[in-house]
Formats: sequence, structure tokens, C-alpha cells
Amino acid sequence: MRTIAALFSVTVLTACATGPNYLAAENSKFTQANHSAVDKLFAAPTVPIVKDAPLLIATMVNIDSLNQSSRFGRLISEQIATRLTQLGYNVVEMKLRNDVYIREGTGELLLSRDVRNLSRNYNAQVVVVGNYAVAAGYVYLTLKAVTIADNRVVAAVNYQLPQTENNKVLLAPPRE
Repeated sequence: MRTIAALFSVTVLTACATGPNYLAAENSKFTQANHSAVDKLFAAPTVPIVKDAPLLIATMVNIDSLNQSSRFGRLISEQIATRLTQLGYNVVEMKLRNDVYIREGTGELLLSRDVRNLSRNYNAQVVVVGNYAVAAGYVYLTLKAVTIADNRVVAAVNYQLPQTENNKVLLAPPRE
């Protein structure tokens, strides 16, 4: 009887460990991949990026529709901002601004004509922009650090995330 109880307990614990759990959430490969991309992006820019100077983070957009994003793109942008803050950079919280183009359901989309005005207001040196393309098995992402003064790309990184069930949900259009 003890053997059966022990086997049942092991089976239950194993089943619980394979699904979503706090340990898996804490070690999220999604978050790790996005943080790693930021680390690579800021590892060797062609010009120094000063940590004390303000940085702007735009919402990651779908490459097929540059004026639209998704929960997927907005979440990645938040993780980019989080990682840069952890690394000691001066990240400006765009959602608190009134002069940024924010359309419901899209996030902070920096229109090129407004970037210079925003950068002057904050004396920002760089804006981090990015896009993603959805394919059958992966989502392909590009991040760029672009200087405000002359729109020069000073750092860039490409990476992929697998098309998991979670990513498919994040990429799906919101339900109305």
C-alpha cells in the first residue's frame, strides 16, 4: 500500500512539474531570450551609449503592419525596458506621456516626426525600436538602437522566439 501511495505521489508531482508553475515562470525562456537580446544590443554599439542619458523605448511592431502591435510586441517592449533599467540605463516611461502617439491596443508608436520633439524634451540620445515577423515555427525579431540626432543605427540584433502556444496567444488579435 505504501508503494502504491508513493508511486501515486511521484506521478502527481511529476504531472504538476510539467505544466505551468512558479519555477518555470521564474526561469522563463521567453524573458531570458529578450533580456539576452538587450544584452547583445548594448554590448558593443558603434558609438558609446551613456547610461545617464535618457533612452526611449518604442513598442515592437509587426513588420507587415508598422502601425500595429500586439500583446506580444508590447510585452517584449516592456521586457526591453525592464532589462535596460536593471543594467542601469535611464529609461523614460512612455506611457505617462501625452505627446506620444498611443492608439488603443497598439502601444507606444513613435512617429518619426515626433521623435525629434520627444528627444529634445528629454535630451534622449537613443531610441530602441524593433519589429517582428511571424513564420510557421518561429517569430523573427530585430532590435535597433537608433540615435535621435541623425537616425543612425548604432547597434542591432536579430533573434528568434519559437511559435509556442503562449506566443500564439500573445500574437492573436484581441477579442472584442
